[in-house]
Amino acid sequence: MSKNRVKLNICGCECVISSDDSESYVRSIGDEVEKAMDDITGKNERVSITMAAVITALRFCDESHKSVNGADNLRSQIKDYLEDSSHARMEAEEARREIERLKREVQTLRARLAEDGEPDADKPAQEIRAQKPVVPGSPVQRPQAGSYSRVNPSITAEQEGFMSFFEKKNDEQ
Repeated sequence: MSKNRVKLNICGCECVISSDDSESYVRSIGDEVEKAMDDITGKNERVSITMAAVITALRFCDESHKSVNGADNLRSQIKDYLEDSSHARMEAEEARREIERLKREVQTLRARLAEDGEPDADKPAQEIRAQKPVVPGSPVQRPQAGSYSRVNPSITAEQEGFMSFFEKKNDEQ
């Protein structure tokens, strides 16, 4: 890229700037500097052109440093966000692998249950959970004799406990 030579007049001081940037960009920068210097000299007539140039340079340098620090801060935040995102992605992938492992384990266990000939192997898990647990070796509890009676002889043994709870024997009345 060729260098552009641009002649600027800032507060009566002519200078030629050689830059890789376009002429319009260099002129806009020159206009900005001239406006900033005019603002300083307009507020205080005793300020010389040299002093206005120094104050303008200090202001632009300060803005530049603050912009660079802000950009560095944003880069640091973006880096932190990317690291957090990477960790979250790794954790999600690990969770997916664990889910797949558990699915395979469930399939294996279901296959074993089916091979063992368990009658409940084909039942959905909700039906199995709904059944009352049976403790091996525990006696079946029957209603106490003499305190309750069956009204209807067609009531099954399963219904007996429910019905006999509400109806007392005629003997005790």
